[in-house]
Amino acid sequence: MEQLRNPAIDEFSARSRELVATDAALCGTSARDFDIQLRLHAPSIVGRKLGPRSQRALYEELRPRLIARCSRIAGHLEQADLLANSSLLLGGGEVRRSFTIRRTDGSSVGVKFAVVPPDVGHLYQARLHYLLSPRADTFVELGCYLQGASHPSAYLAFSMCDRPGTIRALQDQGIAARRDNVLVLTRALGLSDAARNLMSFTIGQAVRYVRALGCRFVVTAFNPLLGFTGSALHASNFTPFATAPVAYCYDSFGNYLTRRQSMSDLCTNRRAESYRNLLVVLGTDSTTRKETRKVTTLQHLSEPSANRSASSLPRLDVAELRRYREHLEAAWSKNTAHPSYALEPLSSKGQCGVSSVWLARLLRQREIEATYCYGRLRFTDHGVSSVDHHCWIEVGAPNDPARQIIDLTCDQADGFEQKVICERYDKLVGVGIHYEPVTRLAMDELPRDRVWPRYTRLEESMREKWGMQTLYESV
Repeated sequence: MEQLRNPAIDEFSARSRELVATDAALCGTSARDFDIQLRLHAPSIVGRKLGPRSQRALYEELRPRLIARCSRIAGHLEQADLLANSSLLLGGGEVRRSFTIRRTDGSSVGVKFAVVPPDVGHLYQARLHYLLSPRADTFVELGCYLQGASHPSAYLAFSMCDRPGTIRALQDQGIAARRDNVLVLTRALGLSDAARNLMSFTIGQAVRYVRALGCRFVVTAFNPLLGFTGSALHASNFTPFATAPVAYCYDSFGNYLTRRQSMSDLCTNRRAESYRNLLVVLGTDSTTRKETRKVTTLQHLSEPSANRSASSLPRLDVAELRRYREHLEAAWSKNTAHPSYALEPLSSKGQCGVSSVWLARLLRQREIEATYCYGRLRFTDHGVSSVDHHCWIEVGAPNDPARQIIDLTCDQADGFEQKVICERYDKLVGVGIHYEPVTRLAMDELPRDRVWPRYTRLEESMREKWGMQTLYESV
């Protein structure tokens, strides 16, 4: 833990304590949360000497973006606290196994553990979590709700493990990890510290839940550089097994970007990879916990590759795509359609964006990277109308004539009866079908797009119709 900290950033934080306390009060947040943002942005200036005279100047350089981020988070947290009934925890308390919180005055508050709806999960990741970066590949979101609340007081998000190096590190430690039995805890957020063991209690319930989805191991990471101690993880019996590099990337305004955000054109400043996270693992049953307890050394992982080639990927099963289309049809509604089609009879029209996002997420789980495209679908046959505003996905390089076009709603074109297209771009051009993208978005960019709120409604509808997906189904 101590070796993963940075003395220069610790010193900068310590010297800024009074300034942090003053600005935290100004923003309506805690000094600890403000200090996390300070540490998150400190690598952008840590290469400079932190002498006594420069201390205030360096803090003033960071101050505008820290105040902007903390004020933004604090405003959303205030609203979330109201929806989560956080006032029920005034005075503190402790969570009991009976799903109650025993308060200091002897009274009790009921607690419910449940799946968090995608739209609520997006709010927590995009507006409340200190990274301000929603994960497009979130697999399942879980939380604990106080009695009568519509929003959780403790929130957890899990994704499938897309880092082969993490799987190998577990295997090297003698752990029987595979892509189809590992989930990564990517986001954790508690709205209130009043119930001191609420997060560890939520983690315990979540582990039982994901075990039923086929998960045998849960992996997560925490960053000592930011002052995190991992106390809730320690209380939940996670075991350290590796360290991994952390990317500190910043946009043109100096705001922090996650590694996934940095793959877009937003990133203008990427710091050297000299900082590391601590990776920890927990078995979800007694057998796998025995495996994880045998770990006695730390693997040191290298930077994950950013290159994902689609050239060697197997051809997608068209029959399976047609089944997806049937499932999507059952989940479409006026709420998932583009507003332009709100007054028209329910059909595939206006459902192209949400359906493409859903499929791109599914393909990511199968290690296939797809690009979300928005543009025009044009036909050489004048008997088929063009679709001037259309969405689909592509697999492969954007200039590769052999890239695959996958369209689950191509029957939006009047006069074209085929529902699903999965074919090479050049072959489609050869038969007079032209996909002309205006915008291309990687999957990790989609949570910032206007399609995402409608997609969360589709995802919720899919779960209601077809149930929660398991890890075995995903791969």
